[in-house]
Amino acid sequence: MNHKKHICIIVDCFCGGGAEKVAASFSFLLEKKGYKVSIISLRDDITYKYTGELYNLGRNEPSVKWIKQLKKVVLFRKYYKSINADFYVDFRMRNRFIMESLLHLFVFKSRKMVMSIQHYNIAYHIPKSAIFKKVYSQVKAIAAVSNDIVAELKTYHTFNNVKYTPNFVNKDLLVTSKSPPKNIPNNAVLAIGRLNNPVKQFDKLILSYKNTKTFKKGIPLIILGDGPDRLKLEALIEANNLQSSVKLLGFVPNPYDYIKQCKFLVLCSKYEGMPLVILETLTLGKPVVSFDCKSGPSELIIHKENGLLVKDQDFHELEKSIDLLQEDELLYKRLTNNATSSMEKFSGKEIIKDWEAVFNA
Repeated sequence: MNHKKHICIIVDCFCGGGAEKVAASFSFLLEKKGYKVSIISLRDDITYKYTGELYNLGRNEPSVKWIKQLKKVVLFRKYYKSINADFYVDFRMRNRFIMESLLHLFVFKSRKMVMSIQHYNIAYHIPKSAIFKKVYSQVKAIAAVSNDIVAELKTYHTFNNVKYTPNFVNKDLLVTSKSPPKNIPNNAVLAIGRLNNPVKQFDKLILSYKNTKTFKKGIPLIILGDGPDRLKLEALIEANNLQSSVKLLGFVPNPYDYIKQCKFLVLCSKYEGMPLVILETLTLGKPVVSFDCKSGPSELIIHKENGLLVKDQDFHELEKSIDLLQEDELLYKRLTNNATSSMEKFSGKEIIKDWEAVFNA
């Protein structure tokens, strides 16, 4: 094939998170458009499907931490040079000052780097230092996934290289099976995400769910995902005698069967970026109840058209919205009828135009 350009995707891993899933989907999108694709992964956690040549820095890691990090920088430099891509799109969490300093000093070429900002909390992706404001001003582009992040970056520093590149849905990867998940009723409420309470607030969701009419009717809350707060959530469920009503099912490789089976998705994060779980849920024809948090939900959800936008961090209003969507069948039908079509502008076919504008600038 006569490739347009060679693009290398850089990730922490291909497992668990929304940013990692976006990066994996991005590899297919690039290949479909004729780009040569390479991938550098820092960790040996590969569960998402991808395409392209993988360079895995996580295999055979030394046990001593500083030796492990030094080896990764050396390997990173070796692979970066041998790949010799036209551009490198970095989806990683980049909040470690020393690691990022070493990479920018000894590995990265600024004119080839596109730094993806996947979260409204910019400190996850740009280390807190005036040095990195200058460094990021010199890269090819800073790719922000939401309009709120674009605005936040402009208040953070006078960047002239910020580009809007929203997350997208690759419909080819939203594969569902013919058999629905067992023991999950079709009126169940679903929540998906990393079990990290300060951000995803599943602890507050569980306590709020206990206050709903939906809970009193015996309708379960299903939570998919894993993370550092799993034991705390299990203890919270037990302390409130919610074992039969709230189910923690852990990380599920294919959550789409659950999305199709459950009635709607609820998202109550403190902050986000451009939540892939909302994109996927709406594309699969199911409504979403979400806080109007920074950032992303308000770009995806049209209130009472494809979902319900709830005043940010108002858990009482969230409880009422959960009950409303269970009780108002006319409203529910309207939301489901509009869900899939509302995501057409976030298809890969549309979003690749934004990326090609970055590559060709």
